[in-house]
Amino acid sequence: MKQKQLSKQTGKSEPKRLTLLGVEFVYLYLLGIVLAFLGWVVENTAKAVTQGVIDARFHVLPFIFSYSLIVFAFHLLLGSPDSVAFFGKKLFPKESKKTKIASNLIVLVIIFATVFLSELLIGNLWDLCFGVKLWNYSDMPFHVTQYAGLIPTVGYGTGAYLLFRFVYAPALRFVRKKVGYKVAKWIVCTLGVLIFLDELALIVQIVFFHQAHMLWRITF
Repeated sequence: MKQKQLSKQTGKSEPKRLTLLGVEFVYLYLLGIVLAFLGWVVENTAKAVTQGVIDARFHVLPFIFSYSLIVFAFHLLLGSPDSVAFFGKKLFPKESKKTKIASNLIVLVIIFATVFLSELLIGNLWDLCFGVKLWNYSDMPFHVTQYAGLIPTVGYGTGAYLLFRFVYAPALRFVRKKVGYKVAKWIVCTLGVLIFLDELALIVQIVFFHQAHMLWRITF
């Protein structure tokens, strides 16, 4: 509102904002940056508990870019837990208790399937094409190749569902209300770009050198 008033006073039109289904891209990515950091923390927490190790996770910055994409998947592919929607089109036009239950079950199944298939395909693809073993679930029961399994699927999937169910919408409303658009844009154009370049550097290492460099590791 303030920006519109200012544009009328100065006679200059306000720059058009890039939006995805009515939400500014910078706010979605800003929330994605938070998830990228939390993903880095979660992975290291899991390694600390299971192996007594924390490390750089093959990145320079304490962020893992792929986790930031979760926000866009939630927004574009799922809509909301109680009213699942694909690219803005609701699966159940009329909401009821039954459709809400069905919607949550569908969301849960989609998230589980996405976790399982993405790990299975990405892990095996990189292994086949570049000879790089990104992770190994072989020591876990019910694994499918070393890159996918029931336990990580249920673990990561349940965490993602709970995040979507209870945190995603309130967090997005919070950043849109509390963070100015220019501030969000500045963060995305600096830190957001650096996080993307950090991930790109990792991909380049794997593609051309068939290995990734771990900058630091602490064993305790």
